[in-house]
Amino acid sequence: MVERVALVTGASRGIGRAIAQQLSMDAMSVVINYRSNEEGATETLRRVERAGGKGVVRQFDVSDRDEVNAAVRELTREVGLIDVLVNNAAVNRDKSLLRVKPEDWDVTMGTNLAGMHYCTQAVVKTWIGKRCGSRVVNLSSIGGDRGYRDSTVYCASKAGVAGYTRALALELAAKGVTVNAVSPGVVLTDATAGMELLEQYIGQTPLGRVGQPEEVAHLVSFLVSDRAAFITGQVIRINGGAYM
Repeated sequence: MVERVALVTGASRGIGRAIAQQLSMDAMSVVINYRSNEEGATETLRRVERAGGKGVVRQFDVSDRDEVNAAVRELTREVGLIDVLVNNAAVNRDKSLLRVKPEDWDVTMGTNLAGMHYCTQAVVKTWIGKRCGSRVVNLSSIGGDRGYRDSTVYCASKAGVAGYTRALALELAAKGVTVNAVSPGVVLTDATAGMELLEQYIGQTPLGRVGQPEEVAHLVSFLVSDRAAFITGQVIRINGGAYM
């Protein structure tokens, strides 16, 4: 049986780390991508290997098309065909509308939308002529579903993830490729642990708590498995009932 290879972008911490660990436990070889947090990515790899899994760390900026294309070509030669792509890398520069600078727009859209597109395009090119039951999972957000105050750019980018997912699912369905999005609510990570409004978000969540990165990872694990072969073009919310 050919070992499946999964590329998880932004896997140096938080949800990306949990997804990489889970997919390694699903007997996949994981590529742990990071942009600047080398220490975090190395820690993700250590956790994967301690659990008996296999992985490699690869640095590239998803918002740089040339870096993405070069990395995917090299990875395909070194570790094999990337069968599963999880577009998790994202940035969030929360600001009120009038404080948003052009660079805030460029960085957010460059990572959250263009980065997803560059990675997907580069990986899908390697699938030409192959029917390998490949999977793409994009990380959206409750912000893209319902919107948040002082977060127009981030919310717009995550709403774009949903539209991209549906359109690509239609395009790739004939090739046996499924494309889905996962839309988490507030999840407890390094980035959210110190949020001033954390208690407010918990109060607005019917289940009365934040999510855990592992819970999002379990959903991704299902979507890239054979059990989810008839699910495509969906945006699946995992938010404790905060948005229904």
